[in-house]
Amino acid sequence: MNEEIGTLRLGAGDNLHLIVGGEHYRIAEDDLRTLLFHGHLVPITMTVAEEREDGAIVSETAIVGYAAVNAAGRAVKIFTVAGHFIVPLVSFRRVATGEAVSAPLFPLIPEGYP
Repeated sequence: MNEEIGTLRLGAGDNLHLIVGGEHYRIAEDDLRTLLFHGHLVPITMTVAEEREDGAIVSETAIVGYAAVNAAGRAVKIFTVAGHFIVPLVSFRRVATGEAVSAPLFPLIPEGYP
C-alpha cells in the first residue's frame, strides 16, 4: 500500500524542495549534481526564521537530514527529522531536470518490518 505523504518539486535557483506535512526542506543545486552524477550523500537543509525581541528577523539554515542513492541505483532514499522516505530515481531525476513538475515521496519502511 503506497500512500503519498510528501512531494518533491523543483524551485527557484534549481534547488529541489521537499514538502512533508507542514515542513519545507531543500537540496541545493550543487548537491543535486553530486547526488545524481557521483552517487554521494548530500545534505538536506531547512531554513528557520526567528523574530527577536527588538523585532529583527533572523534566519538560519540547518542540516536536517541527507539523501542518497540506494545500493541498487534505482531509488533515492531521503532521511530527515520528519521521517524516512523513498522516491524512484527516474522520478527524482525528472523533477531535478525540470521534465516533471513534481513527484511523490513514499514512506521508507526498514527491511524486516511488516
